[in-house]
Order: sequence, then structure tokens, then C-alpha cells
Amino acid sequence: MLTLALLLLAADPAVGVSQTYGDWAVACDNLKICEMTSLIGDDGDWPADGPLAASISRAPGPQGGFEIVVDSARATGSLTLAIDGKPVAQAVPREGAVRFRGADAARIVAVLIDGTNLTLANGKAVIAKVSLKGSSAALRFIDTGQGRAGTVTAAAAKGTKPATAVPAAPTVPRVPALRASGAPATVSAALRQQMEKRSGCDESATESDAADKVQTFALGGGATLALLPCGSGAYNINSAPFVLRGGKAAVADIDYSGDGSGEAPMLTNAWWDAKTSMLSTHAKGRGIGDCGESANYVWDGKGFVLIELRSMGECRGSINWLRTWKAEPVYR
Repeated sequence: MLTLALLLLAADPAVGVSQTYGDWAVACDNLKICEMTSLIGDDGDWPADGPLAASISRAPGPQGGFEIVVDSARATGSLTLAIDGKPVAQAVPREGAVRFRGADAARIVAVLIDGTNLTLANGKAVIAKVSLKGSSAALRFIDTGQGRAGTVTAAAAKGTKPATAVPAAPTVPRVPALRASGAPATVSAALRQQMEKRSGCDESATESDAADKVQTFALGGGATLALLPCGSGAYNINSAPFVLRGGKAAVADIDYSGDGSGEAPMLTNAWWDAKTSMLSTHAKGRGIGDCGESANYVWDGKGFVLIELRSMGECRGSINWLRTWKAEPVYR
């Protein structure tokens, strides 16, 4: 079965893509907002107290600048960022990370292109060390994705074209949405049986989950979201989504998640947040959550429309899944 990301790419060529270069993963979303994040090296040299990460993001458009974030959960006080041992910038950590913007971030990017490793230190004590293998190629990917390759604004693919040659940032797609209201419908034994037949779940999965209740959530306008248990593993729980109206169940229409077979799409670790009126999924590639795919949807009265997609295809220590799709819900 195709993953959600692949289905998105097949359905809409404007959707962002992701790539891996050495020890960095990079992606640009449909708004041309790009981000690259560090990965643990192939040598498997993981820090004893967990992976440390750095990320570099850049806004689109002629004036789009960089933001650099480096994990510093173990440190306090003024920290020095260095490239191959040479100090480049200083910052004080806030909320477990140090952030560099503006001139500091631009200076760091200019130096790291030819660097081997990035370190963050408190005096002589090194707090974080990040490989820069592949970072130059990832920056070139961003240059191309934002249409700035060959211009004076490019980080790696520099040229002589003026900043005005860089395309403006795309407009954010706006998605009509309804706010949750009312009370959820009750799922009878007969209705559940009908849902199980239409779910496309393996019979063994529905039998093993028979004791689990169908989760129901009021959507508003007399509609109810019902999540039918459909098998589980060590860290992922699958469910088939239905919309209940007038005592009948219909397979939920969810953006880009079905193949036209008539069977229900499969959602992983799905939940409905009534406060935000949002359906979310979070499929982990393995237990520590350093790879996988997550998505957020809103209800428009007919189906669930995608407003955000994030993914990380490399199981190499990054819990910073990169965004490849973004839309803005407009509630009514």
C-alpha cells in the first residue's frame, strides 16, 4: 500500500518533497518553507542520554532568512556554537534549545557549508556535536526548492542574479472547516458488525479487537466520527474511520488516504481533539518515534481535509519530522 506521502505526491505535484543527504534530511512544503534536520551518523554513535539534533529552516521569498535551532537540554548559561572548532556565534538556551536568527544564522550557514562538524559548548564542555556531512547538499536542495539557485540569496548554489529573481512565497491554501458540536451517536452491535464488514480489516484483527469499544466523537450537524479498532502492535494502534448519520455508517472520506477500493482508509494512532476540531494521526516507524508520518485534518461537513503533513523516512535519531504540506482551516 502506498504511504500517505506518496499518494499526496501522486495526487498533487505542488506538495513538498523530502530527501536525505549524508547525515541530514531536508524537505520543502507546498509554501516553499524549507527545513533540514540532522541525523545520527551511520556509525551508530548515539549519545548516551539520547540523540541531539540541529535544524536549519529558511523562509521563502527574496527576503527569506534562516533560523538555526540546536538541542541544548543539558546546558545553561551562554553557549558557543563552533564549526570545526572555530567559534561562530553565541546564544543563551531557552526551552531546551538555542536559536540563531538574522545575521548570526546567516553567518553560521555561510561557514558550515565547508565544515565537517558543528559543536555547541559551555566553556570547554562540549554539549552537542553534530555531523555536517551532507549539509551543503541539503542547503542546495533548499536553494532549488525556493527558486533561489543562481541568485545572490542562495546558500550553496550561488549566482549573480538579483534577489528580485527569487519567487515570492506561495499563498497559504484556505480550507473551510466546521467546529465540533453536539453529542456523539451510539454504536449498536449490529452497526458495528456492518462497519467491520466494510472496514477492510483483517478478520483476525477485528476478532482480537472485538472487546475494544468503537471511539465516537461528535462532529456537528448530526454527524459522528467513529473509529473502529483494526489491529495494533507494540507502539501503533490502527483504526478504520466511519461517519455516522441517522443510524447509518459510511466510510469516512479522508484526503489522499484511500485507493478507491471502497474500503475504509487505515489511520494509525488516530485521535479527535474537540477543542481544535481536528483529526490527527501519528504513525511511528519504531518505538522511540524517530521516524514515521503524522497528519492533521479538519471536518468540512462532507469529509476530512488535510491541513498538515509531516514525515521522517530515516530512523536515525530525529524526532523532528519535516513538514511537507500546510493549509489554514477557516472555521464557519
